[in-house]
Amino acid sequence: MRRLVSDTLVIAERNLIRFPRNPELLLEFTVMPIMLVLLSRYVFGGAIETPGYSYVDFLVPGVVVQNIAFGGFVTAIGLNEDVHKGLIDRFRSLPMARPPYSPGARRQTS
Repeated sequence: MRRLVSDTLVIAERNLIRFPRNPELLLEFTVMPIMLVLLSRYVFGGAIETPGYSYVDFLVPGVVVQNIAFGGFVTAIGLNEDVHKGLIDRFRSLPMARPPYSPGARRQTS
C-alpha cells in the first residue's frame, strides 16, 4: 500500500510539472469559470427568468459541472498523448504499482 501511494504521488507530481509548460490549462480551470459566472450573472442575468428561484441558484452548479466536463476532456487528451508517445509502455516496464498510470486497463498482447 505504501508503494502504491508513493507511485501515485510521483505520477501526480509529473502531471503538476506540466502546468508551467502549458499555462492555458491553468487559465482554463481558474479564470474561465469565474468569467463565465460573472458574464452570465451580470450580462445575461436579466434576460432569463426563473419563477420562484434565483438565476444564480442554477448558474453556479452549471458552471461547476461544465468545468468538471472540460477537465475530463483535458484528462482524456493527455492520456491519449501519453499512450501515443509510449509513456504508458515505459511505465509498464518499471517496477511500480499499476493503478497510478492505468486504472483498470489491461495490457494487450498481440
